Amino acid sequence: MMEEKKPIDRKRESGGYADIGSKEEGAIMEMRDIGGRALIIKERAIYEMVMADTIDPKRTNINLPTTIQKLIIDKGTESEVVSRTLLTAMTLFNKDYIVDSIDCKKIISLAIDLLSEISILEKEIKEYQLAEDSASNEYEERKKQLSSYKLPSVVSLESKCKTIFQKADHVEQTLMDIIVNFYPNIGLTKQSHFPNLHQKLKEKYNENDSFVLFIGNAIHFMQVIRELRNGLDHRLDHTKVLDYELQSNGDIISPTIELQHKKIKLERTSLHEFLEHTFINVIDIVELTFAFLAQKNVREGGIPHLVREIPEDKRRNKFIRYCFWSPLGQGGYYNQ
Repeated sequence: MMEEKKPIDRKRESGGYADIGSKEEGAIMEMRDIGGRALIIKERAIYEMVMADTIDPKRTNINLPTTIQKLIIDKGTESEVVSRTLLTAMTLFNKDYIVDSIDCKKIISLAIDLLSEISILEKEIKEYQLAEDSASNEYEERKKQLSSYKLPSVVSLESKCKTIFQKADHVEQTLMDIIVNFYPNIGLTKQSHFPNLHQKLKEKYNENDSFVLFIGNAIHFMQVIRELRNGLDHRLDHTKVLDYELQSNGDIISPTIELQHKKIKLERTSLHEFLEHTFINVIDIVELTFAFLAQKNVREGGIPHLVREIPEDKRRNKFIRYCFWSPLGQGGYYNQ
């Protein structure tokens, strides 16, 4: 005689359905199991579905919903940032193309963490830029109204910068974690930085290898970010963030940033513009690092596969630029 199931067992094991997010977030474009994490990718949001048994494996609380939605990021397939990072990783780090020694699901899970860091970095940069734009606009309005003179300023400027460069440094650390999973035996750790990565890759390949050259070109930028973070964290004299300044001729200089480290320099420059370039560079470095990692770790034998840039007229997602290409049919096949 079968033992009658408890009410909580019947609830947890019964079928059902759930609306994911809101209609405003668009359609569900893809669902993936990423190392036990159920990822739901919509046009304008990404969710993780968590089962009640994951939270309450001993089934002690019948009131828990059977499934729980967790918003990962309020952007989806329509986002350039999401497409050039997480979705590019999901396209390239496919177990059908990557060598067996690489745990592709673990890499994608790390790419989710990386996207979270990038998303916070983007938010912090935009909030700063809005604050600067608001201060500048207020100053111009006061000038038109012939109000009493007031120099514009950004409240908590140094604190805002400290948060931004901490996040930029976190992006490098998470990216390095991904890289170490591809190269576990060459002397790199999650705490390594780009100069060390460059040296180790040069030893593994050669100094004229395209991946080595790419990392070499990225070193200076990554070191600037690292030293700005250190300088702001420890209030070091070589790192200067200056608010609006009035010049003797009556002109006003908008906020600037400067780094005069003994080895790494950043000449005084517009903070607004530097942050804009910082975010662009971060996305470029992540995207191209993913492409090189995939090409360097492609499985051999059978039909040859190469990582190639997808022609714009062949892209399923206009922002995903790289995928594996096979010499099949006219023009080859782009595995998107």
